[in-house]
Amino acid sequence: MIPAEFLATSKPLGTSSSTTAPASSTLFCAILAIIFRWYNRELTILSSQKYISAIILIVICTTSVFTVLAVREAHDLQNYMGYVAENGKSALFHEESINQNIATRLSREFYHRIADAPSDDSEQAAICQHLETEGDIYGFNLLKKNRNNLDGTLQTRNSSCNEWVEDIGALSVIHAAERAVQSKYSFSNYTGYTFRNIRYYIDLAHSYIYINQLVDTRNYTFSNWLEGSNGNINIARSAHTISIDDNALKDLLKGETTLSHIYQDGYTRNNIISMLTPVFLGDKVKGILITDINIDDLVVSFKTVDRPLLWRFLSLYVTDNGAGSHIAFHKPYVKSYALISYEDALTQYYTLHVKLDAIYVIIANLWLLLLYFLVTWALCRYAHKQLIRQTLLSRDNVTDAMTGLYNRKVITPDLEQKISSLVHRSIPVTVIAIDSDGLKRINDSLGHHMGDKAIQMLGMALGNAIRKSDYGIRLGGDEFCLVLIDYSLNKSRDVITRAQEQLHAIDTDKLVAFSWGAYQLLPGDTLEVAMLKADELLYQHKRSKYEERR
Repeated sequence: MIPAEFLATSKPLGTSSSTTAPASSTLFCAILAIIFRWYNRELTILSSQKYISAIILIVICTTSVFTVLAVREAHDLQNYMGYVAENGKSALFHEESINQNIATRLSREFYHRIADAPSDDSEQAAICQHLETEGDIYGFNLLKKNRNNLDGTLQTRNSSCNEWVEDIGALSVIHAAERAVQSKYSFSNYTGYTFRNIRYYIDLAHSYIYINQLVDTRNYTFSNWLEGSNGNINIARSAHTISIDDNALKDLLKGETTLSHIYQDGYTRNNIISMLTPVFLGDKVKGILITDINIDDLVVSFKTVDRPLLWRFLSLYVTDNGAGSHIAFHKPYVKSYALISYEDALTQYYTLHVKLDAIYVIIANLWLLLLYFLVTWALCRYAHKQLIRQTLLSRDNVTDAMTGLYNRKVITPDLEQKISSLVHRSIPVTVIAIDSDGLKRINDSLGHHMGDKAIQMLGMALGNAIRKSDYGIRLGGDEFCLVLIDYSLNKSRDVITRAQEQLHAIDTDKLVAFSWGAYQLLPGDTLEVAMLKADELLYQHKRSKYEERR
């Protein structure tokens, strides 16, 4: 007979047959089972939260290290852009020093020929007898080489050969200085690309131009320099033709080396920069030595021989500081976005820009990016394994070895607080207290191994009857408790029915029977109270079954 307390929704429920059981015991076990299942779910959530937190921490750490290394690599590339710019500027400085050195030697040679060696009129007359003409142009080596002591071409409109013929011997200094080994006392250690420069000597005193290579005068005459009144060179007008402004020209005539703007050379048709250095005779400017730097040659001095791949993604151009126009030196083979840039003054007129494309930065840092992903993945995998190991150890700590259900350690104050929170939110929680019948008889008559088997079968039946969200707990010996989450008192009978069906299937010898008591938590109930009430109903059930047998 089922007691009236079982039938009231506000009272404990406990029935397996027509006998009664203590309400407190049944309620206690039911609530405990619910708490245990809920705690198991919360433990899983907690582990997920720990894993997510660990992943976030790992990603933050590895990303920070990767960012520091990437920034350092970008800083190194930025410095390398400065190194590239300095290479080109060093090449220009080197050529400037050569130009100044040749001008100095030429000045010395002109002076020695006047001061130390008296002129030989007969020798000069003999040379002038071989003076060539082509139209209104006079000189030597105009059409082909006819003077062995000259390796280049001399052009002039000054037909008075006797005025300038004595300079011919000195002009060979230009070639000798080009081939000379750099002084051992020089600070320069430049060993880079050798420019294929064209050098001119413009003599203002005698109005002639000498170029350091053979020029067929039938094809080209340096008329921009040879234009002037009465055959004299107009330096101001001629300087303007190679983009030398008035201020630079004044500085040049005062003895300073100056640079031109970038312009297209009329002779070579190349874009060039001209270096102009005055040549003195005594304290007066006798002429000007000009070295033309081909822009294409200048690009080679910037070339990143040690990083050939980088050169394919490098952009070089100069900006005219006055006009703001761009002159490209070198364009990248592939262009996306200039991630790293560097700029510096190339001359007083131009600012050099060196830009590196983002594609190269990505390619150059692929190893770092790969290392970042590998390390992050390895640390995340390690953290995952450690958290799984920790979860398993925690689970083993609260798991009963004989039945696979939870043990008494799963009942903690945190679990009780969470159960109270569920009840407070009107989520039904039912505790079922369960105890096997006749375990002592089985142990005494069949042995303790059969008693253990009976406990295992009962534990298996209970475990199969509940959901993953519920909690099955072996309190000790043959005492069990089920905590059913989101289960009402009436609905908890389905769990008992399933447990009996499971037991019937696995207990072929009909050894195991159990009594039970169920209690649904009310607002204000604690887990401890629920377990006590479920336990009381369990014992009422046991007493009812005992009285019926009598």
